[in-house]
Amino acid sequence: MTEAAPLIKRINWRLVWRITWLLVIAAVVYSLLPTLTKMPEQAKESLEEVHPYALLIGLGLEFVAQLSGMLVLRRSLEALKQPSPPNWVLGQVWYAQMAVAVLLPGGSVTATVMVADALRKRNVAPAEAATAATLTKALSIVTLIVLFVIGFGLSSGQPDSSSSYVNAVAIGMPILIVALAALAAAIIWPKVAGSIAGSGAKLARRAVKKLNPEEIRNRAEAIALQSQQMLRGRQAWATVSYSFGYWVLDTAVLYAMLWGLNQTPHIGAVLLASTVGRLLATIPITPGGIGIVEVAETAILSAFGIDATIAALAVIAYRVISFWIVNVVGLVAMYLLHRSGVAIKQQPKGATVEAAVAAESSD
Repeated sequence: MTEAAPLIKRINWRLVWRITWLLVIAAVVYSLLPTLTKMPEQAKESLEEVHPYALLIGLGLEFVAQLSGMLVLRRSLEALKQPSPPNWVLGQVWYAQMAVAVLLPGGSVTATVMVADALRKRNVAPAEAATAATLTKALSIVTLIVLFVIGFGLSSGQPDSSSSYVNAVAIGMPILIVALAALAAAIIWPKVAGSIAGSGAKLARRAVKKLNPEEIRNRAEAIALQSQQMLRGRQAWATVSYSFGYWVLDTAVLYAMLWGLNQTPHIGAVLLASTVGRLLATIPITPGGIGIVEVAETAILSAFGIDATIAALAVIAYRVISFWIVNVVGLVAMYLLHRSGVAIKQQPKGATVEAAVAAESSD
């Protein structure tokens, strides 16, 4: 492996542009969102009695949430019979991969290659490290979909809910249920995973010529088999519990921000808003879903009877904790990993994880 090129030379301008773009979008959204609605007297009274320590509670909840996420990654490595890195290394890798996915072009692939190289230096096979990162993300998406369905079930029929928003969410729920069923089938029958991934790759190749459907089909089957391995035995319940703990605690941060503004909404409404926002963030429209997540979560909370201004302020505070602070820590972790010789390289559009990791390992 050749020595990683200095971070300042490799990705400086792309990183600066990405961060600047994020800050501009955030400034526009965060300044406009609370002022788009007139603030009623009830909202003014709530703001006058803010619980300042709610921010500390939110920070504590987010820290425990991130710890749960790290444990899922550790369990994934153990399921693949790979050595577990020290906690401080795993923490750096965990935070850095989130920041890389948001801040650098190539997103998820760039982050996964970084994870593979960082763990390779701790005697973890690069291919298995990449697989562990992929399995962790896949389990996270499945958990989000399950929590979305639970949130919808808990919040349906609430007297304060707006029928238009509830109907809109109800339309999307069958799609997510079908997606959840497809994921379950893919894990149970790896050939199904290969067929779905291969068919999707054939469609995507019209836009991204570099995609290899057969390679992606084989990789999907392999990941499905490894998912079975991760979810087998007594340790499976712990892995699933950590994944649910991650998102439940993250939702609790949003609830704490609402509580800090003297709001005590139904937990189903908060769970619904949080999961919809996080699912939207997985769609690469804006980095980290900036702007989209805030608007969607504010709209859903407002649909369940919370004043729009209060909802917007709570969502902004939630995003500061769960997105901005986490990614600032991630930037520090990126720098520390780079100093230790980990390669953080932008991956070309259409690059697959397997090819990128193989190329990085052969350097």
